[in-house]
This record gives sequence, C-alpha cells and structure tokens, in this order.
Amino acid sequence: MNKENLIPKFNLLSWLILFSFLLRLITVYFIRDNHLDNEWQILVNNLANYKSYSFYTFGNQLIPSAYMPPIYPFFIYLVKTVTSFDGTNLVYSVIFIQIILSIYSIYLFYQINQNFFSNKLSLINSFIFSIVPLNIYSCGQISSISLQIILSLLFLKFLILLIYKDRLGNIFPFSIASGLLILTRGEFLLIFILIIFIIFLNKKIKLINLIKVFIIVFLIVSPYVVRNYIHFNQIFIVKSLGYNLWKGNNQLSPPGGYGDLSKSEFNKLNDKLDNLEKNKFYEINKDKIFFYEAINSLRENSFYYFKLFSKKLFSYYFIDLNSNYPNYYNIFHVLPICLISILSFPGLFTFFQKNKFENKCLVLYFFLNLLIFSVFFILPRYKLIILPMQIILAAHFITYIMKRYGSK
Repeated sequence: MNKENLIPKFNLLSWLILFSFLLRLITVYFIRDNHLDNEWQILVNNLANYKSYSFYTFGNQLIPSAYMPPIYPFFIYLVKTVTSFDGTNLVYSVIFIQIILSIYSIYLFYQINQNFFSNKLSLINSFIFSIVPLNIYSCGQISSISLQIILSLLFLKFLILLIYKDRLGNIFPFSIASGLLILTRGEFLLIFILIIFIIFLNKKIKLINLIKVFIIVFLIVSPYVVRNYIHFNQIFIVKSLGYNLWKGNNQLSPPGGYGDLSKSEFNKLNDKLDNLEKNKFYEINKDKIFFYEAINSLRENSFYYFKLFSKKLFSYYFIDLNSNYPNYYNIFHVLPICLISILSFPGLFTFFQKNKFENKCLVLYFFLNLLIFSVFFILPRYKLIILPMQIILAAHFITYIMKRYGSK
C-alpha cells in the first residue's frame, strides 16, 4: 500500500478517535456516577486502610471476601493509590481512565474488523460501535463493564492472530487477556477452555504452545487462587455462582433478575441466611444456600424456567421487553440496538458459512456468551459484551446481500 492510500485512512481513524473522546467527555459531564456504590466503596476502603480484600466485618474482624471478582476493585484501588484521591475525585479519575480505555477499545475493534472487511467498512463499523449510546454511557458508570469490553476485544484480536500464527508474540497477550478476563468474570473460564481446546483440536496451535498459554493464564490467576486457598482451604476464583443463579431464576425474576430479599416469598430463604454462622466461610455458605435454592426451583418448575431462559436469551440478543431500567426505552438506545440485532441474526449464517476457521471461532465465542449469561440474568450493560460481534455480523450480512444482489 502506498503512502497516498495510508494518509486518508490515518486521518479518518484519527478523527474518529478524537470525535469519540470528545463525545464521551461531554456525555459523562452530564451523565455519570458521582460516588462508589456500597460494595465497591467497602472493598476499596478495606484494601486501602487494612490491606484486606473484605466486605463483611464480624466482631470487629474483617472477613476475606469471596463474592466479587477482584479485578475491578483492585483497579479502583490502584487508581486511588497512584493519585491519592478519595471520594468524588477518585470517581472522576476512574471515569476518565475508563474513557481512555473506551477509546482504545474502538481502535481494537477497528483492527478486528480489518480481518473481515475493507478499511472503509472497518471505519464505518468502528464509528457505529463508538456512537452507540450504551457504549458512551458505560464510560461514566462505576462498573467492571469498561474493563470487560477492552479485555474481550484484546482476547478476540489475539485469538484471530493466534489462529493465523501461534507464536509467542500472539500467545503472550492472548493469555494475559484471558487470565484477566477470568478474574473479571468467573464464567469466562468456561469460554476460554472451550475455545482454546477447539483451536488445539483443529491443529491451529501446537501442544507446546497450548501448554504455554495455560502456564501464563495460571500465573495471572494463581495469586488470587492461592489467596483463596489460604483463607478458605478451597481452590476457586469467586463464589457467586449460587447467588447469580438464584437472582436470575427465582419466582419473581424477570430477564434482568430479582434480588430483593424483603419480599414475603423469600421468608424461608431469609431464615436460612439468618442462621448462618458469622465466620470466614460466611460468603461461601451463603452462596451455597442460594445455589441449592435455585436448583430446587429449577427442578420443581423446569418448564417455567426454560421459558424464562428463552426470554433472557431474547432480551440479550435483541431487547428486553420487561426492563424497568430508567431511559431503557429511549429511542436513541432502542433503535440502534434493535437494528443491529435484527441485521446480525441472518449475518450469523452468512458469517459462519465462510470457510474460515476464525469465523467459526468467533461465532462459537458469541454463542457461548449468549448461552452462559442467559442462564443467569441479563442487565442492559451486558449487551456491550456481544455488541462488537453483532456489528460485525450485521455488516457481513449487508455486504453479502450487496454482493449477491447489487449487480442485478
């Protein structure tokens, strides 16, 4: 490619980055979180003041926490340590860093698109990804979604590169992104294992390099796993499976989940929770109670919860028809989300039919996210996890139609 072709591409991409940055700055000036929520505040304060990753305190003794994935609380703690900020200044610092990460995620998305589309269409797709209101608004939220998006895109970028060539330059960042994603969302461990073994079974990665991937991922997650073993004599990442399963599968659960224990329907459950011994195993035993409560509900009324699972799947892929989130049905949110989702559905088939292994891996990644999250519950911000793939699928369907029928 000559320099004349590189200049317009560089300028358009640069303008997109600048536009995206200014758009996010303006948006979060008006719409943002102004304080840390209860759980983040307690975890970060205990890290800062007592060097303990703890949520509950019993008898003036901090109890090691096992419920929340560690990456986002440690991210906030790192910002607090580096800046020495507290309160509102800390929140604004975190939000500004999330804006930078969001901008980088747009660039990563552009790079991923170049594996499937022309530079022009890659820029168009990146522009769409940039201006989707949910993607802009999320920068101003104190939520792990910003970290999850950028780590997911790093995972996809280096997954594609790893399929092309399993060299250390691709193995190392792929493994780091995978390890950090496991510490950000515990369920990602299943996605990672399935995809990496599919790659191995299709001879896209050598055995020695597969071992390297697992070693690097182990080194990333092992400090937290060792910490949990020391405190609880168990090997695990987080202990929130039971609560998340129950929240998405109880008698009052809509697709977005329901966790208000004050309702009379949960009196028996509250009695069990009240009788729990207040010791370091409190969070683990609490999660067990939620887990068995959810399993019993699923067994007793499996058809009802299968219908609920279908609703959650629909809500995740398209739109939540039962959402009570403020401004969820704003036309500027609903219209682009619905349009992208509808166009991406036939794009699944045209994209998968391409005789490319990386296409099939991305579709597998997409389906695993859909299925795993729909087992639990679907919050509006979760849409950002699958949105990059839906934009790619929608664009692929449009180009497929244009190539097939454009000349007629």
